[in-house]
Amino acid sequence: MDFKDQDEGREDEGETLHYYFDHDERIKHAPKIVQEYYAGGGPRPVKGLFKNLVSTPANRMGFLSIVVFAGFMLFFSLTSEKPNRKVVSGTEMTLSAFSYDDEVYVSLKATPLTGKESRKKPSHIGPVLVKFTAVDNQKGTAAVSEMKELYNGSELAVRTKFSDYDIVKVKAEVKFDGEEKELTAAVEKR
Repeated sequence: MDFKDQDEGREDEGETLHYYFDHDERIKHAPKIVQEYYAGGGPRPVKGLFKNLVSTPANRMGFLSIVVFAGFMLFFSLTSEKPNRKVVSGTEMTLSAFSYDDEVYVSLKATPLTGKESRKKPSHIGPVLVKFTAVDNQKGTAAVSEMKELYNGSELAVRTKFSDYDIVKVKAEVKFDGEEKELTAAVEKR
């Protein structure tokens, strides 16, 4: 920009103030790195997300760490059993609990396995013994309920309810066809 023809101000009723600045002169006396920068040289930023993630050894190591961690978490989530869903003697058992109107409603659902899993462990028919235990917020037993139902190989739901005395989770000890497992479910507030 050329400032030669602009009025740059006046001192109180005095002469016009002049600003003496020559950009080229300043760059001539600047360090070499500054001169290269203004000439268009010097390091350029890497364009593109993936190129930026692998542009330096430190970036590559960080990106590799994120990929390995994400792979581990995916593998772990797919292979680990959930505490409210387990396979007992070839039958999938799912425990759920929710609180409504000062009552805690608990349901244990038994369904046969499907696909490849059913060939490994075929579903059996017989009595299912369930011992429900309500656990309060101080980790004490608030109530216990035992039930026995006949599983016919298709689908079974065993249900009970407890008075809500600050119950935070429900445990179910399931005995079916000589196998015993414990399921745990947190109480959902509705």
